[in-house]
Amino acid sequence: MITLFRNFARSKWAVALLALVAIALLFTGGQQMDVIGALQPAKVISAGSRSVGDADFRLVIEQARFAQQQQTGQSPAVEDLANEPGFAATLDARAKQLGFMAWAERVGIRPGRELVLREIRKVERFFDPVTRQFSETEYQSALAENKMTPQMLEEQLRDQYTLVHYATAMEAGAKLPRIYGAVIANQTQQTRDGRWFTVTQAMAGSAGAPTDQQLTAFMSQNAAQLRRPELRKASVIAFDNPADMQVEISEEKIQERFNFRRDSLVAPEKRTFVTLTAPDQATAARIAAALRAGQAPAAVASANNVQPANYPDTPRAAIGDPAVAAAVFGLGANQVSDPVRASVGFVVAKVASITPGGTATLESVRPQIVQELRESEAKAKIFARVEAYDAARRAGKPVNVALQEVGARVIDLPPITREGTAGQGQQLNLPPAMLQNIWRLPRGGAVHERLQEGLADLALHP
Repeated sequence: MITLFRNFARSKWAVALLALVAIALLFTGGQQMDVIGALQPAKVISAGSRSVGDADFRLVIEQARFAQQQQTGQSPAVEDLANEPGFAATLDARAKQLGFMAWAERVGIRPGRELVLREIRKVERFFDPVTRQFSETEYQSALAENKMTPQMLEEQLRDQYTLVHYATAMEAGAKLPRIYGAVIANQTQQTRDGRWFTVTQAMAGSAGAPTDQQLTAFMSQNAAQLRRPELRKASVIAFDNPADMQVEISEEKIQERFNFRRDSLVAPEKRTFVTLTAPDQATAARIAAALRAGQAPAAVASANNVQPANYPDTPRAAIGDPAVAAAVFGLGANQVSDPVRASVGFVVAKVASITPGGTATLESVRPQIVQELRESEAKAKIFARVEAYDAARRAGKPVNVALQEVGARVIDLPPITREGTAGQGQQLNLPPAMLQNIWRLPRGGAVHERLQEGLADLALHP
């Protein structure tokens, strides 16, 4: 045995061993002899095969700082987070969780990769908003916004599956003692005898009428519930007339306005299409498949118990849902969209025809020009009535006579609060200046002020 040790001491392996010991002393300062462990990255938490290294721990800290910044608008320092009372408890809980996960992995509780991928594909944030398909770009962008990596997300999902699987198994294997069932059976089989009698007001006696002092004290204690807000009534003179918008516009004025605005008018691209809105994605997928197979939209709608909506020559700006508008104007003629998650249900669209945009013609913008000219004519008539009313009042004519001469009308407002709420809680859509005048004037007061509300110039007489 001694000869064996002597031979080993003279060999090159003994020299290598001494060199390894020297390196260990150099790295650890004599505190530990684990050279390999000293060369590995430092671990903040270590529990079996699971651990949190320095880089991962810094990422957790950054996520905590990001979350606090989103809530408070301020980014705390790392030292401030470490000094918080709950920080040590968070580390302890994380260590226990990692210990459980290491044990679960050792005993064979390992979720398959397909389960993890299935959960990832359920997150709508990872889907392209137009194609409604899983997008690797959206996936990476969402993770970057939350300061996560794909490996971190997959590990979290695996841990979540492990916890749910283990908890479900424990719940399925738990059995209540038989005494619990015996107690419940005893309660359901018991019968009781009882007697009762009715206490009337005459038996209890009657209370006397409250005094004025008691009523005053009660009203003071419940002032907020008993006090009604101050209400005011007012009359408003409106100079607009709905018939003003029905005036006929001559062809000369239409042509003149078109020539004046020709360079600024552009006809937008229009599409004729039909949409079918389904309550769920499965129904929408069947509808899309049927439309692509050549079935008529009306027949497909009837077979799936939905109503088709037709949109002839519709510009993009006239489509209320942005997702539907993007899908429709991303299709070609006779093409069918994939199911689109709209504000209500899932929408499938089929484009029948496309009208390209370009320089506007008189016929393409005629309704717009006619509407503009009618609004101008209506405003001119309103201004003329207001001027005539002012002249009549300056001449000393009573209000009712001046109103009859100019063709204005009086609108009596219901009693309203300072905030413009009627007695039944209905909120009236009144201009703020009108409310200010109502509450600025005394009883019987009057003010003449022009309040532009749409096409109506208003004069106020509370």
